[in-house]
Amino acid sequence: MAQIEAIEAPDLPELPELRRPALRVRRRTVRQTIEVAFWYALLIAMAVVTVFPFAWILLTSLKGPADAIFSVPPQLLPNDPTLDNYARVLDQLPIPTFFLNSIVATTATTVLSTLVASLAAYPLAKLRFRGRDPIFYLLLATLIIPVQLTYIPSFVLAVRVFDYYDTLPSIILPNLASAFNIFLLRQAFRAVPNDLIDAARVDGAREIRIWWQIMLPLVRPTLAAVAIFTFVVSWNDFLWPSLMLHDRDTMTLPVGLAALQGFFANDFRAIAAGVAMTVLPILIFFVALQRQFIKGLGGAVKG
Repeated sequence: MAQIEAIEAPDLPELPELRRPALRVRRRTVRQTIEVAFWYALLIAMAVVTVFPFAWILLTSLKGPADAIFSVPPQLLPNDPTLDNYARVLDQLPIPTFFLNSIVATTATTVLSTLVASLAAYPLAKLRFRGRDPIFYLLLATLIIPVQLTYIPSFVLAVRVFDYYDTLPSIILPNLASAFNIFLLRQAFRAVPNDLIDAARVDGAREIRIWWQIMLPLVRPTLAAVAIFTFVVSWNDFLWPSLMLHDRDTMTLPVGLAALQGFFANDFRAIAAGVAMTVLPILIFFVALQRQFIKGLGGAVKG
């Protein structure tokens, strides 16, 4: 019986055209991995630089007398954590009164400023009238003016005209109108389809009802972002309240805690405790509402 010998196929040379797609995919994957690693490293470095001062202040406020504040290398974690620094600050200053004044002033400023900004942004976005664009651009132009330049006329008005010096309205009323808030809400209103407004007008709805029942619910994320931004700025405001508030019964938390430099000039642990009292509430507030803040800013930019 004849044996059939297997015929071996000759070795074929590899075609370079078949290897190029695989090499391209591999190079693209390596390049993307390097880019992702670079951006992660950059963001982590920025996060460390940003968070480190707050973490150092918080940890310093918990240090006892035996813990070093300034040392090389720096001592971050306290060996003997204590709350005595907070107790000394509470004994020397009326912190609850300062905190209550900050809550009242910041809440009033946030609510009224958001309401005024939405009322101004709606006609600039959806109504047609003569001079609409020049008015909007004039509002934007005020953003390049340093706010410190407005303190002199505002101070004169507060003392000689409106007579609300050394009262909480003196730090609330000047902050009711914000060009930045108007800009954000105008961009959000512009993203709302005009068909909804036309349908409401056909049904007999007036502009104030359209603004309240149709426009505001649709731009709720941007409203939240504006409210959070206004709350943070108002809570941390120091220069203008320090000019207007001199009675301890009306001081806000940042202004009242400025007295720490006099009471605890050589006690940096107590000063750190006072700073932590000011920073921690706003950090908790922002962390709790950061999703609405980011979502609102994204919607405003898209608009």
